Amino acid sequence: MSDPILHVSRLRKSFGALTATDDVDLTLHPGEIHALIGPNGAGKSTLIKQIVGELRQDAGQIRFEGQRIDRLDAAARARLGLARSFQVSSVIADFTVLQNVVLAVQGASGASFRFLRPVLKDPALTEPALFHIRQAGLSERTDTPAAALSHGERRKLEIAMALALRPRAFLLDEPMAGMGAEGARTLVALLSDLRTEAPILLVEHDMDAVFALADRVSVLVYGRIVATGTVDEIRADPEVRRSYLGGDDA
Repeated sequence: MSDPILHVSRLRKSFGALTATDDVDLTLHPGEIHALIGPNGAGKSTLIKQIVGELRQDAGQIRFEGQRIDRLDAAARARLGLARSFQVSSVIADFTVLQNVVLAVQGASGASFRFLRPVLKDPALTEPALFHIRQAGLSERTDTPAAALSHGERRKLEIAMALALRPRAFLLDEPMAGMGAEGARTLVALLSDLRTEAPILLVEHDMDAVFALADRVSVLVYGRIVATGTVDEIRADPEVRRSYLGGDDA
């Protein structure tokens, strides 16, 4: 297997007597989807916040493409290509799909923000925006205001905007939340293709989606990784079945 693009090593975080992250080791390799699952309160959000730079760890290291990043703030990590989606949306509801993605392209280019109307006449910005809109499966909604999109379409818009930032890795936080069955199937297909753009660390409660997408799965329980393996290995693990999947060990 290739060297990991993201390497979390012996990460620890406590809040008083509560250990929220307990010596966590985690890797994300090029071209893979690595799912992080666990019951509510397991510490998944706390771990993700440390990786993206919203929360400082007490101990351990985080390396991204071989570079130690745990001393960098969230903005610096994002500039290196660590893209987080779905926890907090940056979509502007009154802007169209195209306008939202053009702003993301403009931000990624490092250019100063200009009035929107002239920007929409700049092919250097609109052409890549339209390309990412097609990638996300929103070509027929280009001129639709974000406020008029369905929940699933808004997820796709967030992906298009993340793609515009030219990420080196995605951290996707419960993308299936609030999705119906059809929307979830569509998003699963999109995320499966997305791994060719950049590997994905996927936090998700929808186990059907996890088992359909993940190359590897890590199970977090009370801040500690109790198992990492392929989907089949995780399904067969007696401790995981008892603590999370709800089965017995028969």
